[in-house]
Amino acid sequence: ALRDEARIKLMLQYIYSAYAEEITTKKIAANASVSESECLRCFRSTIGMPPVQYVKWYRIQKAAELLLSTDWKIAKISAYCGFQDTSYFVKTFRELKGSTPGEYRKRYRDEQSPEAVFPR
Repeated sequence: ALRDEARIKLMLQYIYSAYAEEITTKKIAANASVSESECLRCFRSTIGMPPVQYVKWYRIQKAAELLLSTDWKIAKISAYCGFQDTSYFVKTFRELKGSTPGEYRKRYRDEQSPEAVFPR
């Protein structure tokens, strides 16, 4: 189990540093010096999802942060977070967050504005 923890740590560090690039299970495995099947097994046993699914989830988390912290256009955020196709990004975002990126930004930005906290 300790070996798995060390391996998953290496794999996650790679994902966190390279999430904007094209990431494959092969690349994730290579970064921890393990086989692809060992990478898959490691991810399933420690995180509970395949590495590619985790990468997608992580990219959406980063995109959500950017939606609230920048005024970047959706397409720029999509590309920055490693999505080659903006419509696929929007579809994936909706699946994981329950709204489109635009709706998400509007809803949570409004909640964070001073007027939302202290109505006049």
